[in-house]
Amino acid sequence: MRGSSFKYLVKQGIVNVWLNHLMSFASMGILTACFILVGGALLLSMNVQDLFLAVESQNEMVVYLYDETTRQQADSMSVEIEAMEGVQEVRYVSKEEALEEQKDWLGEDGSLLDGLEDDNPLPASLRVTLLDLGRLSEIEARCKSMAGVESVSSPTYLAETLTGVERTLTVLAAIIIGILLLTSLVVIGNTVRLTVFSRRREINIMKYVGATNGFIRLPFVVEGMVIGLVAAVLAFGVLFGVYGVIGRLLSESIIPWVSAVSDGIIPFGEIWYWFAGGFLLSGCIVGAFGSWSSIKKYLRV
Repeated sequence: MRGSSFKYLVKQGIVNVWLNHLMSFASMGILTACFILVGGALLLSMNVQDLFLAVESQNEMVVYLYDETTRQQADSMSVEIEAMEGVQEVRYVSKEEALEEQKDWLGEDGSLLDGLEDDNPLPASLRVTLLDLGRLSEIEARCKSMAGVESVSSPTYLAETLTGVERTLTVLAAIIIGILLLTSLVVIGNTVRLTVFSRRREINIMKYVGATNGFIRLPFVVEGMVIGLVAAVLAFGVLFGVYGVIGRLLSESIIPWVSAVSDGIIPFGEIWYWFAGGFLLSGCIVGAFGSWSSIKKYLRV
């Protein structure tokens, strides 16, 4: 195909968007809504996962050591545990430090523990900060098998709950996004299908005079891509504005836990380029594929 022909067909595809402006604008509106819902689902999923990571990083598994375990042995165990996948940090807490922590925790009643320094009943321990609660059971089992470990205390119930909720939300987000993308394909496909139907005789004539399938198909593909791109730009703008407003409202809330949640929200400035690129690419692909598949049957003459 010559360059002049290609430019003409691309221009014709753009003109078709305006010539069929009612259906095109309706498709843009529906597709924009689909992209907004997809983007909203992605943002919610990302923020929930980030929140789970923050919660996981605040959870500790405590490995209690026998009194006979030396500091050198404890340091060796710390290195081994820290090398495990899913572990962020390991901190050694001596018997003396454990006693001081208990005093601080009791506050004014901490004086009740005075005099225990020479006969401290609290064991030394390793405080293991976790990165991935999904590996808690594995890490706990490996720690219990180490020589010098008396017992292990871990947030098993919390780990199972968070892991289950995170897995469920991930699956739901994937299903919703898949449904919305399929809806987008159907919307663009129907728009182009109506356009093709109104011009079916013209297409048949072009086929009879020797026009290739690519020559006939290109304007419709361009039309679908333009609809997809415009919808992507509109959806990105709406999502950017709404996300900013929600973040500002949460941060200005007088409810303490709500304002605390706002501190963990991912700033849009850190991820906007992923959404912009993803929306534009998705708009092109969805628009092109919807048009390509819709015109196929009319090329069979």
